[in-house]
Amino acid sequence: MYRFRNASVSSFTILLGLLADGRAGELKLPVACDVGRTCFIQNYVDVDPGSAATDYMCGTLTYDGHNGIDFRLPSRVAQQAHVHVLAAADGEVIRTRDGIDDVAIKPEGRGKVSGHECGNGVVIKHPQDLETQYCHMAKGSIAVKSRDKVTAGQVMSACPA
Repeated sequence: MYRFRNASVSSFTILLGLLADGRAGELKLPVACDVGRTCFIQNYVDVDPGSAATDYMCGTLTYDGHNGIDFRLPSRVAQQAHVHVLAAADGEVIRTRDGIDDVAIKPEGRGKVSGHECGNGVVIKHPQDLETQYCHMAKGSIAVKSRDKVTAGQVMSACPA
């Protein structure tokens, strides 16, 4: 999975379904930013099978049970500049959700997002039973709809209304 946010929100996540043999397939960067310069990775997938949290380099840049890669913009100014969310691979849009308000949820407010923790997002079905999920996109920014065919690198977000 990847998680993403654009426009008025602060991070993006892309969630990656794995192929049956454990390979993720070839994926392109799903956000139009320069990782390490104009955006950075906030969290990686938790590779620890137990209750501890360990990222792919045996570090702590994750949390227990996290199954995505979180990209974050460095500032509110960058958030307002609108960063495009891109399809990571060719496929078909199977679900979208838009209309969820752009709000910061602190741990004590998690109940407010119960049932729609991903916020505004897109799910794409790719060959070989791979799916990618794009979460935390800005309200009003989703520019694709169910059954749309997308190609790797295609822009899936527009400036919110």
